[in-house]
Parts: sequence; structure tokens; C-alpha cells
Amino acid sequence: MAALTAGKIAEVMFESFIETYEHQTMMLDLVDGESPDKAKLSNAGNTIWYPVQQHRPVLKGFDLSGQEQGIIEETYPISLGEPTGDLIEQRIDDMRDIRFWERAGEQSGYQQATELNSELAALVSNTGSLFYESSAVSGFDFISEGQALINERQVYKTQGCNFLLNDRANQKFGADLAGRQTLQGRPETTWSTGQIGQNIAGFDVHTGSFTKALTAPGAGGSTLTADVSEKPEGGSVDGITKVVTNIDYRTGVLPVVSGAVYNVGDVVYVAGVKSIGLASKDVNAADMTFKVVGITGNNVTVFPKPIALDDPALSTLEKAYANINTQIKSADVLAIANTSTDRTNIFWAKDSLQMIGGDCPWNLASEFGGMKVISKALASGITCYMIYDANSKTANFSYRLFAWYGLGNRNPMANGVAMSI
Repeated sequence: MAALTAGKIAEVMFESFIETYEHQTMMLDLVDGESPDKAKLSNAGNTIWYPVQQHRPVLKGFDLSGQEQGIIEETYPISLGEPTGDLIEQRIDDMRDIRFWERAGEQSGYQQATELNSELAALVSNTGSLFYESSAVSGFDFISEGQALINERQVYKTQGCNFLLNDRANQKFGADLAGRQTLQGRPETTWSTGQIGQNIAGFDVHTGSFTKALTAPGAGGSTLTADVSEKPEGGSVDGITKVVTNIDYRTGVLPVVSGAVYNVGDVVYVAGVKSIGLASKDVNAADMTFKVVGITGNNVTVFPKPIALDDPALSTLEKAYANINTQIKSADVLAIANTSTDRTNIFWAKDSLQMIGGDCPWNLASEFGGMKVISKALASGITCYMIYDANSKTANFSYRLFAWYGLGNRNPMANGVAMSI
């Protein structure tokens, strides 16, 4: 026992934690992640604003005099959440078996990674605007509907697309997917990564037990009380005070007779208001769907902002950002698309989801007597920490294992929910 030290126990537990955490963060590997400048985060209340893909009009003719266009730089925010972790306190006589601490680190890593996966799945379920319910019995047919929705909208997807089946849907479609040449290798690979298929209708297909159930839908919908005229907006600078105002490009507001008939999480649509390709502006077969992210009185806040190609109030440049074919008008019915409360299946373009890692100078804590700090930066941009110390009065040792991150839906038009009914 002479070789057993508090530092050795910490190292073993932390390495066990890290090894398990890195191998279980399935969804984290399937989103876009980075670690922003910590000084900027500190000065901005741990919120950072990112620009998104611009859209440009197509001008025709030799002489373009008088058709000069500006630039609209849309932005969206991501905020760091609260640190997610584990705090262990044990008396000195529990420090005798290092395997006890190794198992604790492994379990802590597993549960924290599962929490991260669950939060990412909930982000898509709660804010992604794509939605469909399908009675397909073929796995390919079920998944390919998601491919059609993403492709029709012509969203940015250079990093690929992913589809996550819940366990029951995987059980339903597994035999069909297993019969395809896209099936992935060995069972143990599937167990560790969750991936069961590659390039199935344009998606890498995964299975996971952490998807969420939908909330119960609202009471049938209501009618609009005014025409909706939304436009793309960038940040602004006050001409006098020079105060910078950022605008979340994703948010639109729909005024209705009764906001009480909707629930946050509902998917809503107006019959005949179709989605269009962001580049070609071709009208698609499917009605445009929106995710309800807030309700204030009789104003329903949705992702994404509905921008109509035929809105006469929009300039040529602003129409380049149009995502629906025609304006939502007063007296139109804002209907509810979701009917199920089952567990979700989710799909997304990797570029559409953003993770940021938080970084704090925890090493400053090591300046205090008895307190030690260990940290490791993961490839995803997340940094994991362990802080440990002892209390001579209580004869207790405490170990805190945690990570700090923030999650954001960069483009709600490139991710959403598929329900098997």
C-alpha cells in the first residue's frame, strides 16, 4: 500500500472517466464543435454570436446599373450552460482499493456522456423544424423521407447527414437495414459507436436509447390575426449610442387568435404554404413546418423565421433568403402537425448543430493548500476536469469530475424529427 497515493487514485479515476466519456459521446462526434476564445466568452457573459451562411440574389443582364446589393450577415447565439459533473466524497478508510475508484470513474464517464447525448437529442427534438410521421414498414422508405426534406430545402450539409433511430424503431427496421450493402461491420463496433448503417438514403444511420418522447400536442390550432411579413436581418449599430444589437436570425413570430391552444414543442404549418429551395427557389411538394419554441400571449414564436418569396415588402436581396413560397396571411389556420407522444427518431445535417466547449482557469484552485487540478482537452473541443482535495477535520476526500459546454441549433431547417406510426 505504500505506493497508493491520493494523486494516483485521482489519475486512475480520471483516466477511467476520460476513456469511458470519449467512447460514449456518440452524438458529439456527429455535430460541429469548437472551443471559442475564453476571453471573449468571459466578456460576453458566456454567450457567443456566430454568423451563418449568406444568401445572394441572382441578377441577369449586361447592364446591372441600379441593382447594386448590400450584404446581410445573419447571426445566432450559443451560451454555455451549467457545468455537468459528479462530486464524490469518501472517508479516508474508503481509499484502500484503487479498483473501487476506477469503477467510479468509469460509471461517472458513462453517465455524463449519456447526459450529453441526451441533451443533443433533445436539442433536435425541441428546436428542429423538419417533421414527418410515417407508416412505412421499410427502413429505407422511412429514412428517405428525411433525405427528401433536407435536399428540397437545399441546406448546407457538406459534413454529411445522420439519422438516429430509437430502439423500438431500430427493432422495426433492423431486418430491412441489415439486408443492405450499407450495413456496418461487426456487432462490437455497433455497440461502441451506435452506427448500424452507412449512406442509407444519404444518412449514416445510428441507434440510441436516449431520444426523447414528444410532448402532447396542443388543441388543434388557431387562425392568424395579421399578415406575416418577416425579413432577414443582421445586427445593427445605434447611430448615436453605437450600441450593437444582435438579432437571432432563426426566430419568427406568428400572431394568432389564441396562443393557449399550442404547446412549446409543437410542429405547426399553414396548408398551401410550401417550403422552397434556398438556392433555386423551386417550390417543394411539402408544406413548410415550423417548431414552436415560445408562446407569449397570442404570439407564437417559431423556428425558422418564415420569409416569403412573394412578400412585396422585401427587397431583391432579402428575397434571396426566402424559405416559403407565399406569405402567411391573416385568417390562415396555423395547424398542428404532430399527433404522437412516442419516442422520437431524429435526423440532422452535421453542420446544423453546434457545440462549444467552456474553458475556465481551474488551475488557479491549485494555489490553495491541498487542492489539485487535472484536465484534458478532448478532440471535440470539450475540456474535462477533475478537482480534488481533503479535509483534515472530517477525514474526507472529495473528487469533482465535470465538463462544461453549450449546445445550439445553428440551422433548424436542417434537422428535425421522424415519427414511426
